[in-house]
Amino acid sequence: MASGFLKRALPRGFYGRAALILIVPIITIQLVVSVMFLQRHFEDVTLQMTGTLSRDLGLVLEVPELADRLGITVSEGGGPVDDSRLFYDLSGRVVARHLRQEFPAITGVDLATDDNWVVLGVDGQTIRFARSRVSASNPHQLLVLMVATSLLMTLVAFLFMRNQIRPLRRLASVAEAFGRGRSLPYSPAGATEVRAAGTAFLDMRQRIERHIDQRTLLLSGVSHDLRTPLTRMRLELSMMEPTDAEGLQSDVDEMAQIIDTFLDFARESAETQAEPLNAVTLAQTVADGFARGGDTVEVILPDKPCVAPMQAGAVQRALSNLIKNGFRYGKHVRMTVQDAPAALRFIVEDDGPGIAPKDRAKATRPFTRLDAARGAGSGSVGLGLAIVTDVARAHGGTLMLEHSPDMGGLRAELVLPK
Repeated sequence: MASGFLKRALPRGFYGRAALILIVPIITIQLVVSVMFLQRHFEDVTLQMTGTLSRDLGLVLEVPELADRLGITVSEGGGPVDDSRLFYDLSGRVVARHLRQEFPAITGVDLATDDNWVVLGVDGQTIRFARSRVSASNPHQLLVLMVATSLLMTLVAFLFMRNQIRPLRRLASVAEAFGRGRSLPYSPAGATEVRAAGTAFLDMRQRIERHIDQRTLLLSGVSHDLRTPLTRMRLELSMMEPTDAEGLQSDVDEMAQIIDTFLDFARESAETQAEPLNAVTLAQTVADGFARGGDTVEVILPDKPCVAPMQAGAVQRALSNLIKNGFRYGKHVRMTVQDAPAALRFIVEDDGPGIAPKDRAKATRPFTRLDAARGAGSGSVGLGLAIVTDVARAHGGTLMLEHSPDMGGLRAELVLPK
């Protein structure tokens, strides 16, 4: 329980934790020096000065005529003197204790009425002398100097720490942008460890970009090369009798659809530019495209524009894939756009059979078809949800598959950060 409280109470950021590492030792040193050095030092000084004053006070009590020459005022009567000391007057405690030890006849020591004077009550007499004779003057100067120096050094340390953390923040922002599909210019800077991390990130980014380029080139090349024999097959089918070519024509059309899906999958990795777009307009454009094809999509849109950085073509293809899946396995599809403070949510629901919870993670893998759950529709190669997942990751978002409580089928939620 205590460890959980500490985790919640401690700063989460590196800058805050580094500042805490600097401040806690400084405050600890301040307390130790104040208690162990300042208090002991001023107690010893006060004790020595009070001892000197005690000898003068003893002479005055024996020979009252010496009072003026020794800077001590003695007056008869004046009322009783009560013990009085401010709670933070540590040296006053030493003064009162020592004077009572030296002069048992003292009835009261007043150190609070006037902090410039010490008033004693002795056998009906009132004795006054300057407080500066028993305590060091301005004892707080060393403490003030120590605190001021500590604050100055803390400020310098904060400025230095901010300069050291700036390269880390720059590296974090570049890595976050790369996770959203944007490759920002970056050169390692800062301390040796930060430079090493930056260099490792650049190497990793180059390897990932090279892998993406190779995958895109491979899929694009294979899909493009397949179009040539496919075109020849279509030409030969056009010269055959319709009754003989009907079955083959269906196979050729399915192959063409598969090739288009390959190209879409390869194209997701090639698009990297995102720009501010209105999600309401984009969703309506996708729905209108299906309406022109004869499929009506129920659309629920917010009343106000929802602007976020998006890759227009990639998001449109992702929504189209989700809607196609809905119509492939159901009869009714609904698309909802929700505007959250930190993200946009595109929700596509259908009234089909849905996907079992144990198969939802597998459904987003490339070339995976869940025949038992959704069926293997014509032209389906298992890339539809994989493309949507790639689009979500390229934007730094996610794709969530759930059961639709309203429509009974699949609920696919594409979440894109703003």
